[in-house]
Amino acid sequence: MSEFDLGADTYRIGKLNAFQQFHLSRKVAPVIPTLIPVFLKLKGSAKELAAAVAAGAENDAAGKPLSGDLEGLASLMQPFADGIANMPDETAEFILCTCLGVVQRKQGDTWFPVWNASKNVCMFDDLDLGVMLKLSVRVITESLGPFLRGMLTGQGTPKA
Repeated sequence: MSEFDLGADTYRIGKLNAFQQFHLSRKVAPVIPTLIPVFLKLKGSAKELAAAVAAGAENDAAGKPLSGDLEGLASLMQPFADGIANMPDETAEFILCTCLGVVQRKQGDTWFPVWNASKNVCMFDDLDLGVMLKLSVRVITESLGPFLRGMLTGQGTPKA
């Protein structure tokens, strides 16, 4: 479980069980290949930023790793955006509902679920789509991160 602040609120992410992870990975899998060029671009930009900081660069671009080629980044993101846009509603809803189902928000000293799975409704009126997406990405990253990193780096499952 991890806790983090997003805006003025503190959230906690619980653990997806193995079957939830399995089904979530199946739903997310079609958009993963579209993210590989983006990850490579971000990795390259991060290296450039680190080199600029190490060299003592003080220009505006040194603090903005993607500012040099926003048009290029937009073209890299287009396949990902298309993948999300072409995703069936049921798949998108499954992803959001599954992810938000393991998120809690702190109110005072008490933790409350963000999502009511039985009623399929958000429990907080102030949660907008942007926050829901950020929370969902965080859940996917924490729950499927090791599996996805293994897929992207070509490392197989360790042998028993």
